[in-house]
Amino acid sequence: MTVSVSKIDIFWRVLVVFSLAIFGIVARKTKVFKEEAKETVADLMLNITLPPLVFVSMTVDITWEKLLSGIASPFIALALVVIMIFITKGLGRLINMDPQRRGTFSVLSAMPNSAFIGFPVILSVLGQEGLAYAVLYDIGVTLAFCTVAILALKGGVIKKGSWKSLINPPLIATALGLFINKMGIKIPELVLEPLKIMGNATVPLAMLLMGYMLGDLNFNLKKVSLELGMVCLCKLLLYPLIAYLLILPFRLDPLVQTVIIMEAAMPSMASTPVLIEKYGGDSEFSVTTIFMTNLLSVITIPLMIAILL
Repeated sequence: MTVSVSKIDIFWRVLVVFSLAIFGIVARKTKVFKEEAKETVADLMLNITLPPLVFVSMTVDITWEKLLSGIASPFIALALVVIMIFITKGLGRLINMDPQRRGTFSVLSAMPNSAFIGFPVILSVLGQEGLAYAVLYDIGVTLAFCTVAILALKGGVIKKGSWKSLINPPLIATALGLFINKMGIKIPELVLEPLKIMGNATVPLAMLLMGYMLGDLNFNLKKVSLELGMVCLCKLLLYPLIAYLLILPFRLDPLVQTVIIMEAAMPSMASTPVLIEKYGGDSEFSVTTIFMTNLLSVITIPLMIAILL
């Protein structure tokens, strides 16, 4: 797989993006970033800065034909989640994991942080075109979050209300961007420029919030367990390897392949504890694991890029 950006360049750009999290850690330690501001920052990013970023990626510097070359991305994303759920369910039984924790273990191993961490990293490394493919990939992840992940936790029928989370500002921005691109509508610069400026705030906000979360990590050897190690192994190493093997038979655009591998290498989804609180599972284990996968991903993402791309 080859793209216009070299492996070394990708490696360093990923590290640069993650280095922004240091500001979040400092802000937490110095109490400049307060606990009550966490949800506000997350809401600002997801509902105010991310939609313009997504919209611009779908309409600027990318043709409709190019977008169509990434149409397989959401289906591959969904397939990867399903495959990992089955693998980790089997692993859970193999090591006699507590049945109550098996669902949590599977969801943490199978759900990548494709938007919150994936979008900023891919935008910084691969630009707007790479981000457009990442947005398409995230559609599959979002669908899995509202279906397969819930089934893994509940083992039953999906409730009607769980589909509501599919309708959100980034998804609306994606649909609108695709429509405008398809119709060939030219967006005035007076409209486009403010959207670009607002969208550019997404990367620092996302990394600031990630740093804030990591700043609360108190490493305790008592919390290190076989299950925690297995999630880190499955999510950060096995997942991107399976993604690589899955896309080998397809003749995908090299940039699309790169985006899929990078998204697959992302840490566990930060929203997982919310799902676990609602549908059952081990909340404390999920929070600890998300911290650890985010921390280790600073090393494993560049490693997977160096090995698989």
